[in-house]
Parts: sequence; C-alpha cells; structure tokens
Amino acid sequence: MTMAEQNDRMNRLKDIIDLIMLMQSKTYGVSLAEIQSEFGVSRRTAQRMKDVVLELFPQTSELQTNSKIKRWGFKGKPVNLYNFTSDDIADLVSIKNLCKINNLSDKTSVIEKVIECIKSANNPNLSSLENDVEALMESEGYAVRQGANFQIDEKILSTIRTAIKSMKKLEFSYQAKDYYDIKEKNLAGFKIQKGLKPKKIVIVEPYGILYGERHYLVAKNDGKIKQYLLHRISEIKIIDEYFTPDSDFNLKTWANSSFGIFHDKPVKVKLKFKKEIADDVMKYNFHPTQQIKQQKNGAVIVTFTSSGTKSILWNIFKWGTNVEIVEPAWLKEEYTSYLKEILSNKY
Repeated sequence: MTMAEQNDRMNRLKDIIDLIMLMQSKTYGVSLAEIQSEFGVSRRTAQRMKDVVLELFPQTSELQTNSKIKRWGFKGKPVNLYNFTSDDIADLVSIKNLCKINNLSDKTSVIEKVIECIKSANNPNLSSLENDVEALMESEGYAVRQGANFQIDEKILSTIRTAIKSMKKLEFSYQAKDYYDIKEKNLAGFKIQKGLKPKKIVIVEPYGILYGERHYLVAKNDGKIKQYLLHRISEIKIIDEYFTPDSDFNLKTWANSSFGIFHDKPVKVKLKFKKEIADDVMKYNFHPTQQIKQQKNGAVIVTFTSSGTKSILWNIFKWGTNVEIVEPAWLKEEYTSYLKEILSNKY
C-alpha cells in the first residue's frame, strides 16, 4: 500500500469518527444533505458513511421527526471517541483571556466552567495535559485589542504551536516589507513604486505568538529576539533540531514592556486629557504600568513607562484635540512632525 493510499484511508476513518461526533451533538441527528455539506462529499459517499456508522453502533438509527427529511442519530448511550488536546484547552483559555480583556466578564465564567468540565472528562491524562496547556499559554500573549485583523492560515499557527511545545526550530519563507523604500519621484512628483521585496528563508527559535490587529511570531534569530508578521510567513516547516529557550525571556514581560507590538527604548510618558472626556479616560486601559489621576479642575493626568513610540503616537492620535503630550518634550515634537507629514501627503 502506497503512502497516498494510507493517508486516504486515514482521512476516511477520521471522517467516520467526526460523523459519529456530529451525530451525537445533534438532538435530531443529521441528514444526508448535512453530511454532504459538512464533509464535502457526494450524496452516494454520504450514504455510505451513514451506513458504516449504523452498522458499527446498534444505538444509532433513523430518528422520528416532524420533517419529511430523513435524519439519523444516536438513541442510546453515547460513544466517547474524543479526548480534548492541550491545543483545544489552550484555545479556550485564550478565548477566556480575550473576553476578560474586552470586559466580557459574563462570558469568562461560562468558558471557565466548560474548561473544568473538559479537564474532568480527561482526568487520566490531566497532569500532562495541564503541563502542555501551561506551556502553550506562556507562549501566547495579547499586545493590542483592535477588532480588525489579518487572516492567518491555521496550518501556520498549528506548526508554530507544535514547534514551541517540542522546542524545535522553524524554517519559513518571510517577506520583511511590502515594498522597497521609495525615494525616487517621477516628473509629476509622484513616488515611484519599486515592487515587492523578495522573500527570504529564515530559521528561528520560536518563543511565542502575540495576537492583535496584526499577529506576530516572537522568535530568536541570530541571538536576538525578533517579531515576524504571521500573514507574511509561508512555506513553514519544523526542523528536526532542538533549541534551549532563553530562561531570561518572558513573553508576558516582553508584551507588557511595549505599547502595542513595537519595541524600542522605554520612555516615561505623561499625557493630559481634557475634563470633557475624563470619564472615558478614567476607564481606559492605556498600559499595564499606567497611573491615572484626576486633577481638581477635572483634567486627567496619565503616566506610564513603555517602549513602542510609534504605537503610542497612533493611540494619542485617536483622542483628537482632547489630549496634550506633557512629557517628554521630544515625543511632542515627534508627534507634531507626524501630523505635518500626514497633512503633506500627496497621492
């Protein structure tokens, strides 16, 4: 039997197992049309899949419903064919953390209960499961909270997670920037687009993932911690070469040290907001190191220490004319230059 034939058989077996799980998750079972849609198969194949399940499990049969469409499902004792993995639980914990960040506290308790139920069902493997989940959660963080984001191939995320858990190096093709730096102009004064930069192959030691408007792989390359945009990664694979993680590096500390995902020299920032928006400012989470104090005249002073100057300026911009940069003076000058550059842009 060839490798292709073996893979084909394994995929068919997986589909049968998934169909069993699907049947058990539906009160009124499934129809042939639903099987076709779920597994992307022909009606004839859907019929065969259904027949296999009915032959293997006597507690399955055609269910009596008010619909004219025939449906099949489980009547008796359910079959436990699925053990939740550490990735599954880590995903749920990630969702819980995102809910907490976005002030959806009513959802966090529900998700926490689901997580505990899953752990209880996987009790024999609980110790190793919790260790894997802890390792995954330490390797994933949240840098920003914008809603819009780039779509990432799930296979890339899965490969990165596997490499992090096994402490193996990753190799992938990466495009650093969309375009070359543009300096030349044509006679009309418009900038000349130079075209896409060529991709390059990099080998890294993966440390974690930062989620936000853009998702980043945090990894060590050439002895330095660097960030790689996930949507610019392609042709990724795990190398059969282990690495020893830097014990001094902590993803949470790394994420918290910056405003957003940009990292440069930390700076102490002092902002002053008008009293008209004091309520919003008092409830806003600028940075983990923030200190917020309302003045007697109603204005609000916000101070924090962070790197990521570019992200700081972007955040200040959205507050419009309601904010003033008090310190440092050079940041205020940089912000002024930034606004002038925006006004002078020509397309």
